[in-house]
Amino acid sequence: MKTNIEDAFMGTAKARHFLHEPAPAMTPVPRRERSIARANGVPRIAIVHDWLVTYAGAERVLEQMIACFPDADIFSVVDFLEDRGFLRGKQAKTSFIQKLPFAKKRYRAYLPLMPLAIEQLDVSGYDLILSSSHAVAKGVLTGPDQVHVSYVHSPIRYAWDLQHQYLKQSNLTAGMKSLIARMALHYMRSWDIRTSNSVNHFIANSAFIARRIHKVYRRSSQVIFPPVDVAAFNVCEEKDDFYLTASRMVPYKKIDLIVEAFAQMPERKLVVIGEGPDMAKIRAKATPNVRIMGYQPFSVLHEKMRRAKAFVFAAEEDFGISVVEAQACGTPVIAYGKGGALETVRDASEAEPTGMFFQEQSADAIVDAVEAFEDGTVTFKPADCRKNAERFSNARFREQFHAHVARVAPRFVLPPLPAEPEVQVEEKSDLRVLAVDQSGSLGGAELSMLEVVKNMRGDVQTVLFDDGPFRIALEAVGIKVDVLDGKALGNVRKDGMTRPGAGVVGGVVKLLRGTLEKSRNADVIYVNTQRAMVIGAIAGLISRRPVVWHLRDIVSEDHFGRTQLSIIKWCTKLMLEHVIANSTASAAAVTALTRLREERLDVVFNGISAEPFTSIETVAQHELRARFGLPQDAFLVGCFSRLARWKGQHVLLEALRECTDMHAVLVGAALFGEHEYEAELRAFVLEHGLADRVHFLGFQDDIAACMKAVDVVTHTSIMPEPFGRVIIEGMLSKRPVVATRAGGVTDIVDDGENGLLCAPGDAAELARILDRLKDDSPLRDRLTESGFVHATKRFGTERYVESVERILGDVAAKAKKRERS
Repeated sequence: MKTNIEDAFMGTAKARHFLHEPAPAMTPVPRRERSIARANGVPRIAIVHDWLVTYAGAERVLEQMIACFPDADIFSVVDFLEDRGFLRGKQAKTSFIQKLPFAKKRYRAYLPLMPLAIEQLDVSGYDLILSSSHAVAKGVLTGPDQVHVSYVHSPIRYAWDLQHQYLKQSNLTAGMKSLIARMALHYMRSWDIRTSNSVNHFIANSAFIARRIHKVYRRSSQVIFPPVDVAAFNVCEEKDDFYLTASRMVPYKKIDLIVEAFAQMPERKLVVIGEGPDMAKIRAKATPNVRIMGYQPFSVLHEKMRRAKAFVFAAEEDFGISVVEAQACGTPVIAYGKGGALETVRDASEAEPTGMFFQEQSADAIVDAVEAFEDGTVTFKPADCRKNAERFSNARFREQFHAHVARVAPRFVLPPLPAEPEVQVEEKSDLRVLAVDQSGSLGGAELSMLEVVKNMRGDVQTVLFDDGPFRIALEAVGIKVDVLDGKALGNVRKDGMTRPGAGVVGGVVKLLRGTLEKSRNADVIYVNTQRAMVIGAIAGLISRRPVVWHLRDIVSEDHFGRTQLSIIKWCTKLMLEHVIANSTASAAAVTALTRLREERLDVVFNGISAEPFTSIETVAQHELRARFGLPQDAFLVGCFSRLARWKGQHVLLEALRECTDMHAVLVGAALFGEHEYEAELRAFVLEHGLADRVHFLGFQDDIAACMKAVDVVTHTSIMPEPFGRVIIEGMLSKRPVVATRAGGVTDIVDDGENGLLCAPGDAAELARILDRLKDDSPLRDRLTESGFVHATKRFGTERYVESVERILGDVAAKAKKRERS
């Protein structure tokens, strides 16, 4: 007797009738049939998801499903989520794969077992089963009295029409491994067809996927577009002179074609955001007019999307969330005219166009489309782009999804769609802050200041004494920046080893005049670095504005010359209203120098966002190593700071002579007149035959990716460190940390609990610790787990920003009170 699968392949009339007709469960169930619903008709609901390892497009759909049915239980093959906010605290019931070796990082390797795994999830106690499926979730076993509605992102792509592409990308086109892979995919296809028959109702995320569902399963489906958080994006009417593309760098996204196209148009600028296994190939094709930014946090991506002339998209996607996000920013789209983009972008053939299409995935086709866009024949209005994007909002998805489930399951009394939670509009503070920093570079002090000013509720303006990446980062998050000419202070070193030039006085006057002008509209001046403190303190004295110094140094003779210490002492005692120290070590040093009263000093540990680290959790380490040109099979020890003698990179190199089976990765550049030290490091490497084991990566934008590419993160400062931001970043990257036992480091690391400590400058002890870590995998795992928990709980950004803002507000309020009295 033929099975349904055989009939489907043979194309018999009986099979065609079976596959096109609704399943019996689609009609109302007669009263005499058993129902497992509650007495009031409210169904027990289960939501089944493929796997929970990150927050991406499929998880956005899951998030909104839970918003529709908040009492539902969640099932998944595995659940390794770190950030569980979108699940509303729910814990998924998982399969046996959850406990298999290396499942957390290599869960995809268990794909052949996933059909079996999903069938072991017991949903027999539920009336209504909702699955969110791009792989196996729709195959969960259900009974005749249960209604199963499956939202399909796509039938298993790599088992169906994209099989040959995936085999080629995985180098499985020939040989025994290829044969095994093809047999596994053949089994997946048979299983996929069979389990489609147990789904009562299909929902497709686009008409494109609806056609794929009909092609594969011979079933009809309702189209409900996936949700896009349109509200998180703001329209920008003024566009800058650059194009943008943003995506994970995998072959089918075709980012390489976009880069090739702009290489042929040197007069056009392209910004590329994202990372992935194709990063090295894409970087190799980039020309000077193409800026590869790698991974960027949402704030930077948002700003680039708002400011771009157009968003370029060359993939054949099922839907394409980034295309809608760009339009939500008022930015038109230049897209490949196939797949989901045809449903999300309106071209010139429609009213209120929001973009244009090219008909071939080639660099030449992209060039032609960009030139046509530049011709200006078609006018694209930001308001039209935003209006089109609103069709795909979260609220629209919830309304359509809830209504559709109610329509196809009429025997159940569904709970009403919960009211959209009121957005808690954060009360806007009337505090006006002038933030001052001496640097245009993105060092630790600047990154910590950036975290404060971008999250502050009040009005913030910033003055910098130099231009550079810090200015760009501030503007990317909407902070107004004025850059003053601080070149005259360029040779003034805090250690007092160089004498100021003749132009210093004039330079100071110019900086003071510019800062003073900006300070008159501020309630408080917030200074971030030593030179900025001196200028800010004088400006505050003249303008009668209180000044708060965020101290990120240990003000002792180890770090500063006598003249500098004297200036710091008297400015602090006479001109500053308050000091915020970033560690107990910094606080102790400034108290010893100035005898500052306790009420004028607070210790606030820096807060560091975990987002850049958790967002690349699923990126394989070998991909990151390939991106930075690092060896795949070596044990890599990373050191992350500017190249400066007191930062102690030479200690790591000396330890490397003892650790002959390790490599060192030095990330950072020589900044403040320290190029001589960099030359010494490179000479040491050559002299001792370490050239093949030491990798100088220079300054890098994406520290999270760099850290995840190594096996151990080291902090090697030979003098007390004011804080040690890199240590927390190492913990957030889930790498074991080795640090020196001095200064602010002791506020962060509990030796043996969340990291390991060694004596400053002791290369032999550092070598012994590194050897121990290399040989003791359980120790590395324990330090990694404990360190991540410690970093997220104690050094989160929310507490940090609130503390700084409270201090600034209190200081400003006291100053106003004094004025009134």
